[in-house]
Amino acid sequence: MFVLKKICYFALSFKSIIGYNKDSISSRVVTFFLMLYGGCAFSQNEQMFSQTSFNPAFVNPAYAGTDTSKYYNVIVINRNQMAGIDMSPGTTVLNINGPLTVGDIQGGITATFYDDRLGFLNTPAFNLGYAYKFEIEKGSLSLGLSAGIFFSTLSSESWRLPDGGADPAIPTGKESKRSFDLGLGAYYKSDRLYAGLSVMHLVRPVLVYGDAPSKLPRSYFLMAGYGISFENPDFELKPSLLVLTDLKNALYSVNSLLFYRNRFWVGLDYRFKSSVGLLAGLNLFPELRVGYSYSYNTSLLSRFGGSNHEIMLTYRFSVYFDKGKQKYKSIRYL
Repeated sequence: MFVLKKICYFALSFKSIIGYNKDSISSRVVTFFLMLYGGCAFSQNEQMFSQTSFNPAFVNPAYAGTDTSKYYNVIVINRNQMAGIDMSPGTTVLNINGPLTVGDIQGGITATFYDDRLGFLNTPAFNLGYAYKFEIEKGSLSLGLSAGIFFSTLSSESWRLPDGGADPAIPTGKESKRSFDLGLGAYYKSDRLYAGLSVMHLVRPVLVYGDAPSKLPRSYFLMAGYGISFENPDFELKPSLLVLTDLKNALYSVNSLLFYRNRFWVGLDYRFKSSVGLLAGLNLFPELRVGYSYSYNTSLLSRFGGSNHEIMLTYRFSVYFDKGKQKYKSIRYL
């Protein structure tokens, strides 16, 4: 999620790292690289999950209601990066999405709770979204809008400067901020192809810590995928692409999943100059699905912690709305 630009300055100045109240030098070095990697190298503002193809509504509100099964979906994904390192990054997302049809208007709704943890910084968020869907040739096109609240909490109780002085740019104690947030997206889906384009943090929320105001940069997501059938109908291959960019830097993820009878799947995930991973999962029941992803860092961060773990759980259910009392007439009294 969002990493304050000022934290990047902390990392480069080494003041907070040298004064970080830990026993081992390695913990300080790792913390420095975490901040450097998350804040300076990309100004990272959103998390990329290896299993995003199972949860498109997280990054694109227009996906809501496009599931032709007419079910509501509950998806929980927890991602832990650089396992085994103190204060390593961790992210949890909970999303609920499904169809919402009013008269002849087809659409969908989505709700997302998101919590990202990176060292001293904790950034939860909550948003609600609506998508309007209309049929076009060979598929459907949806337009979606989401609105919510973005929170940020910086805890600096354990920080100390080596000279014992004070830095007005470093908050003392624990500070929490919040800001309004908007997202916008478009999503196309046919029998085999899907593609989406979305932008998060549309209004660029502003957070101020001490004398260091900082804006969340807009995050643009491009996603696309295609289903490939084989002569054996038990198998289906689903390659996909996910691109995250702030129009200055970009992250690319290529994913390919092989499904067997739409019940089991295995796959590969590759992030350009970042990581390579394996995915697997199964449908325990028609309503319940579990998935797991393991990836290994291929960047310089592999020297400090090489593995990332991601667990997914999804559940789907039907919702029936009461249409009021129904009147029936017996053919005997017609």
